[in-house]
Amino acid sequence: MNKILILFVCVLSCFIYTAESLTLPQLTAQINGKVISQSSPDFNNARFGYNYRYNRVPQVIVQPLDTASVVLALEYAQTNNLLVSVKSGGHSAIAEGVQDLRVVIDISQMKQISYDPVSNIITTQSGNKWVEVYNYTINQHQVATPGGSCPSVSVGGLTLGGGANDFSTVYGLATDNVVELEVVLANRSIVIANADSNPDLFWALRGGGHGGFGIVTKFKFNAHPVFPTYYSAWITYSWADFEDVLTFVNQFSKTMPNNVNLYFTAWRSSNATNPSVALSCFYNGPSQLGESQCGAFRNFSGIEKNTFITPTSFGVTNASYYETVKNGTDPKARSSYTSGSFLVDITKQVVNKIKTQLEKSPLTPYTFNTARLNLYWQGGEMLNKARDYNAYVHRTYPWNSVWLVSYVGQEFEETYGKWIKQTYRKFESYSSGVYQNYPDENNLDNWAEAYYMENYPRLQSIKIAYDPTNYFRFAQSIGSTSSD
Repeated sequence: MNKILILFVCVLSCFIYTAESLTLPQLTAQINGKVISQSSPDFNNARFGYNYRYNRVPQVIVQPLDTASVVLALEYAQTNNLLVSVKSGGHSAIAEGVQDLRVVIDISQMKQISYDPVSNIITTQSGNKWVEVYNYTINQHQVATPGGSCPSVSVGGLTLGGGANDFSTVYGLATDNVVELEVVLANRSIVIANADSNPDLFWALRGGGHGGFGIVTKFKFNAHPVFPTYYSAWITYSWADFEDVLTFVNQFSKTMPNNVNLYFTAWRSSNATNPSVALSCFYNGPSQLGESQCGAFRNFSGIEKNTFITPTSFGVTNASYYETVKNGTDPKARSSYTSGSFLVDITKQVVNKIKTQLEKSPLTPYTFNTARLNLYWQGGEMLNKARDYNAYVHRTYPWNSVWLVSYVGQEFEETYGKWIKQTYRKFESYSSGVYQNYPDENNLDNWAEAYYMENYPRLQSIKIAYDPTNYFRFAQSIGSTSSD
């Protein structure tokens, strides 16, 4: 019996390693989609994301339109002894979707979408941008699910790492609303992951989906009813009031209802004498009630006794959420560094350090060069889950702080890189964990601990089960080493 088994294994091994390679002309002829070679005029546009600091040159870029073509692209790579990387919207801060000398499987053109009113489920391929999802679900069916707030962010990348927007304080993260995924594994099989089928993979992909388990081609989301319009205020303040404003924002957040979402930002562009500061206040409810909450930021007491803070501008819009996302701000196609963490608390000392660090940000002669802090509120329903509910572990602290620089001019790279590194180190002791949708390869001593914390050992076990040869590997994939 053992001899027969050994013979079978040998024959199988010979079959695998002597199988004919799929050629590029064969791939081009058979695929439902597009193959972009290095000589194609579309190659440069297809290989770049928004972060032009990365200038990687893949072997070829494949843009499939369906799951069968994803399998075909994977077959081409594997039978030619090539690795793959997977790209959807190109929003990775470290351009993970495009790697040198690999086959890029670019799923950005996979855009099928449907809604079933009986099950109340939205089904979408991974390549849809969130503005496209909302155009369909909100404008045609008056439903939505938490997703992205930038128009060009795609479903795949955002959802697999968490995903939050103004709906999330009430309905949870995008990944918490996923009820099923379609996945192409390294052995080229297509599997379904949900609560009943491959539940361990289902757990891992929701929050750990950037870890290299497979290629997710389709999502099913819970849908929620939407209001026709939503109240949203964009409020600016004087830099002299920075400490008063951030202190009040933090105090307000501790008691505000879940249907309020806040986004605080401060930045310095070019060689401005002082940075700027602004706040977004969104009300997830009837728009006429928004002022009852966000109106608190029109006039409030300062830190010093008998002082009152008023904004320099207070703009209100009442619009459909589709219009809100459509008119949102996309990251500019420039060079950038991103580094962030969840703040344990926003104390007086933290407020002072933030102000000081922004005032020390680099000065350049160009108006489009910017150093910025974004504080995203990730509280409410996002924290109302156990830390091991799925692979997304960051369920304790609500303020996600993201420091970033965006610039043109290679001569500024060292200056901005040094400032972002110093900034991360200054706030390391005030922080706990890093949001994996803002990956950082420049400052983290232990990215696995930062992104996944106590959930990482379980992710490692699931990775071995579904990708035992570690085919889907890159610098920050589950189980990777510095040499990957």
